[in-house]
Order: sequence, then C-alpha cells, then structure tokens
Amino acid sequence: MILFEAAARHLNFSTAASELSITQPAVSHGIKQLEAALGHPLFVREHRTLSLTTQGVRLYSAVASGFGTISETLAEISGSVHRDKIVAGVSTVLAVEWLAPRLGKLRQDLPNLQIEIRCLDRDPDLPSSNIDVHIRLGDGHWPGCTSTRLWAEHIVVLCSPEFLEHNGPFNSIPEMLSHPLIHYTDPYRLRPGWGEWLRALNVPVPPNLPVALEVNDQLLAQKAAEKGEGLVLAQRPIVNQAIDTGRLTIAFDHTLETGRHHYAVTPSGQGTRRAVVQFRDWLVANACN
Repeated sequence: MILFEAAARHLNFSTAASELSITQPAVSHGIKQLEAALGHPLFVREHRTLSLTTQGVRLYSAVASGFGTISETLAEISGSVHRDKIVAGVSTVLAVEWLAPRLGKLRQDLPNLQIEIRCLDRDPDLPSSNIDVHIRLGDGHWPGCTSTRLWAEHIVVLCSPEFLEHNGPFNSIPEMLSHPLIHYTDPYRLRPGWGEWLRALNVPVPPNLPVALEVNDQLLAQKAAEKGEGLVLAQRPIVNQAIDTGRLTIAFDHTLETGRHHYAVTPSGQGTRRAVVQFRDWLVANACN
C-alpha cells in the first residue's frame, strides 16, 4: 500500500519511484499486481498523464486517511515535534489579497502546521488531486467532497481613489457607464460580469458597454483598477485589504449578493486528518476578519 499511496499522491510512477528509492518499472509492476489482485484498474494510463479511476480514488482516500492517522499517532507516542503538512488550493487573487496577509496569524495560531499553497486557474477534481483543502465558490455541493461554508459572495464596484476623485461621484448607473470598465472573464469558473451585474439590478444592458480592458484574471483586473484604468467588479471580503489600505475604493453604493458562498472543500475521505480539521476550523474562525 505504501507503493500505491506514493503513486496516487504524485500521479507519477517515476516520482513515486524516486521517493521510495526503487525503479519506475518496479512501481509499475507493483501497481499491476495490486490491480490484478483487486480485479479493478486503479489508474487511467494515457500518454504522459496518469489519473485515478473511481476505484483508485476510493482506495487512495482510505489509504491516505490511514497513513495520516498513523503518522500522527507515532508522533504523539514518540513525543517529537510534529509538523503536519497540508496542501491548500486557492485562486491567485484569494491567495494574494486574503490568505497571504494572514500567514503570520496562521503560523502563530497553528505553529506545527506546514502549508503548501497552490494557486489554481480552475477548480480541481479534489478526490483525484493531491489537494487537502480547496477554497471554492459555489453552492456547496460537489461529488466526493465535504464543504464548510466560509463567507457569502458580495460583489462591489471599485476604482482607485484618484479615479473616483477625477471622474466621480457616481450617483447613478448611467453616470457610471459613461466611464471605462474593466471586464474580468473566467473561462473555467462562473463569475458575474458587468452584464450580469446590471441584469441583477433590473437595468437593461447597453448594446455597447464601455469596456476598456478585458482580462481573464481577477487579480490583474484589480491591479489595473488600482492604476486608474477604470471601474472593476470585485468580491468582498477578498478585496477588503485593498479597500482598507486605500489602494481601491467603493465607486458605487450598491452591493450585489449572489446567493453563492466560498467554502473550504475537502475530499470526503480526508476530512478527519487532524491538520486538515485544524486548518479548516482556522479558515472558518477568520473568514470575515
């Protein structure tokens, strides 16, 4: 099972072989023997890629959970200092604007936790990934996952203080739409754009919105707004630090509540690991701070 756990965790036989100090053919042979004994394939082998089958996901969840418990028990018995590692997946804007400023507090609150942060441009398939906790926006229902609610999605219109001083105040939507907009489009996640924002306010969408810049990254959109390139839609509380430090300011007095929330999402089989529970509880306690 050690061989399978390493191969499933890395999704790479060569990397698993290097970690275990054996050859890649030995890993491949061992996995084939295990699959033959179980009567089910555990990996989907494609050109240069490796992924887990449904049965492989089930087995990895059980094995990884068991190994985590064993490691923790051994550390407690030996009395040694144990730094448990977790992998957290987040969007780039959430990592930079929300999580990174709180890393000092995280180290203070959970000194024995070692965290690896992965910035992802799309929501991963958690059961077959190596990610322990993923902060994800949606309705909280994802197959094979356990979701813990963090905060609601609140959309606000922002711009730089200088932009507002030179062009505002904006007391109506027509006034606002006479100025350049920064439009963020996400090819992989559902995110409200200017059209959705206007329709939510029951305002007809003009045939030609004054979009001056279109980008596929929320952090880039906010940075462009900070430089005075126009008005941008952003999410609170992720953007709170930019507002509090004066990099951005509220441009229009309306907050759109979409009904969706950010969640701390874990693979169902991994939710009992001590480090995962500690980090998830820490996220909940600091969600709106």
